[in-house]
Amino acid sequence: MSLRTSLALATALTLAAAPAMADTSSAPIAAERVTPDAIAADHATPTAPTADSTVAATYAQREATHQDAAKFQGGSVVVIGVSGGALIVILILLLLFI
Repeated sequence: MSLRTSLALATALTLAAAPAMADTSSAPIAAERVTPDAIAADHATPTAPTADSTVAATYAQREATHQDAAKFQGGSVVVIGVSGGALIVILILLLLFI
């Protein structure tokens, strides 16, 4: 596979990832039939605490000690957009000059 083909493939995969992950439809992909016996069997067995509850407790403890954690906003749309735009420009320039 040539370098030009590899870069074209990388560009296509990079640009296609965002629209593919942006699907916000709430339609279920598959349906499962659950019988009352299956529900009763599931609720009859006691379960041990899961790792999720332990991790959640750890995060709650850390958040209680750091009051500024509640204000955290995450990545800004501007930063993500500029980074993505810069990546696209670099890929296009590589495709044009190679």
